[in-house]
Amino acid sequence: MSQTKDNSFFEKYAHEYDFLTNAVQRRNNHRKEIDALINKFQPTAVIDAGCASGLTSSLFAETGIKTKGIDRSRPMIKKAKENYGTLDNLSFHIASFESLPKSYDNKFDLVVCLANSISGVGSLRNLSLAFKGFYKTLKPGGVLVLQMLNYASIPNGVLQPIRATQNNKIYYQRFTERRGQRLYIYVNRLDTSKNPLQYEMFRHEFDNFKPTEVISTLKKTKFTKINKYADLFLKKKFDKSSRDLILTAVKS
Repeated sequence: MSQTKDNSFFEKYAHEYDFLTNAVQRRNNHRKEIDALINKFQPTAVIDAGCASGLTSSLFAETGIKTKGIDRSRPMIKKAKENYGTLDNLSFHIASFESLPKSYDNKFDLVVCLANSISGVGSLRNLSLAFKGFYKTLKPGGVLVLQMLNYASIPNGVLQPIRATQNNKIYYQRFTERRGQRLYIYVNRLDTSKNPLQYEMFRHEFDNFKPTEVISTLKKTKFTKINKYADLFLKKKFDKSSRDLILTAVKS
């Protein structure tokens, strides 16, 4: 979600991102998801690609794993450092998926790119560049875990609510709409502490990468042992009705 343009909600209100996404309430369940990934892959060094305000990164680092959170959004990285900058084994850096620093090469056992962050690269060419970058950062045998929305499970042309949240006197509402091959996510923000009330609406557009396109690009990047799941516990099999597509792929 954080790979968006500078005029997005996520740039302007990065300091409110945790309230919008219910980070406190999500933490316990997400802790279980991250523990499942740790138990399966036993990483010693992790990149959290698209780290946003740092929740996922912090959950890896709290277990003693060396973790690097990256995001192209400067305000998000600032917020992540405010949230978790004092944790041992954790650092945050501004970086785009398509042009990762060479200093990252062959340093990590696991790259996670969650919450549909990969959609922000915007084109198949950039998707290929991102996967090549992830591949280079991994040690031989290292694993990429990619979480995407399964756009095919979203009804075409129908507005669907995601979540409504509040922080003190600020209210947020998110909903989504699919139009053919494109996905739109809307964020409404209402600040009732202002007089008059302050209301803003943001719209974010995302390209749709079909599962076949993503898997084909992974194979062209020389990733192997590609598996599909419907949840981050890597227990449920993916099918066309699954909300999420979780892909795991190994550096050969």
